[in-house]
Amino acid sequence: MDKSLSEPKHSGRMEAIDFLRGFAILEMFASHFDIFFPSLLAKLIDYTETAMALFVLLAGFMIGRQYFPAFLRDPWRITRRLWIRALQICVVQYIIIATVNIPLHIIGYERVGRGEGLLLFVFKSAAFLNQIGIVHILPTFIPLFLMSPLILFLFRARLDWVVYAASICMFTVGNVRPHLFDLGDPAIFPIIVIQIYFIAGCAWGRWAYGNGRLEPRALNGWFIASCAAFIAVMILVRGKIVPGRIISFHPLNVFGLLYQAPIILTVVLGTLRFWRPIRSMFFYPWIALLGRHALLAFVLHLYCVKAVGVLNFLASVPAFANYLLVLASVALVILVLGRYESHDRTDGGRWVRALDAVFK
Repeated sequence: MDKSLSEPKHSGRMEAIDFLRGFAILEMFASHFDIFFPSLLAKLIDYTETAMALFVLLAGFMIGRQYFPAFLRDPWRITRRLWIRALQICVVQYIIIATVNIPLHIIGYERVGRGEGLLLFVFKSAAFLNQIGIVHILPTFIPLFLMSPLILFLFRARLDWVVYAASICMFTVGNVRPHLFDLGDPAIFPIIVIQIYFIAGCAWGRWAYGNGRLEPRALNGWFIASCAAFIAVMILVRGKIVPGRIISFHPLNVFGLLYQAPIILTVVLGTLRFWRPIRSMFFYPWIALLGRHALLAFVLHLYCVKAVGVLNFLASVPAFANYLLVLASVALVILVLGRYESHDRTDGGRWVRALDAVFK
């Protein structure tokens, strides 16, 4: 086993988890920019994109692996930390509303607000009642972090089975009524179903804490099985043997879960299996950088995607120029994160301190 898979790095986070989180960021870039890609490449991205599911899984992993041991020592401190994290995400969301939602509404971008007055639109945005493309993602994590202390309490009481049974029951109900808890527009990622990835991540993290490693025994066998399941799913669904209309990701249903699970397992197990060569590849530091600052990377990616979208909304941009804009967006995010990480935290200036307060 590669020692780096079991030792905490970068403020208690593991390198492999940072890499997977960075990989999910790149998936988001690809999926949100795929309209500018050739149709074949866009299809490949669409067929295999699991960025949100992977993010939620990894968020759950951190709860089970990093927060659970600390919860055993001081449950109230960890509860406060998790609730503060939820508040930080809420603050970030309000910043996005002020700097993205409102300008998009003013220019009439893609019918944002659907003819609503600005004040009503701002109120609905602040109350998380509308679903604006990409902007809808962060609010999904707020209830997950808020309910995390309860999950950790049940773990501590050795009632893991209650957590898993409740998750399965919620997911079962969500297959029939996915928008049961929605107050405004139908959520793209309803909490009643997306939580199953979070709980799966918590279970993985809890297991990793107890066993002192990330990967299962017989890793090669698990990886081969996941690849076989991935290939089988692609043949069954994309070969139209199984009708694609029964599969839903927005909102997620059981068929969507069966479709995405082999893809996610292949990515995760493949990363663990080939960790040594991955770490030696030239692109590894950039992807890991994205993962270490995933929240800030997500927000920067959102601004880039919306900026390119608005540019295309206001003018006719040649395809080649859009390709350059996509590459420039990725490079810009990596550059900003690199500069941010390299700043001396004791004298980084007020902007760095402000970013630390919100995103760290």
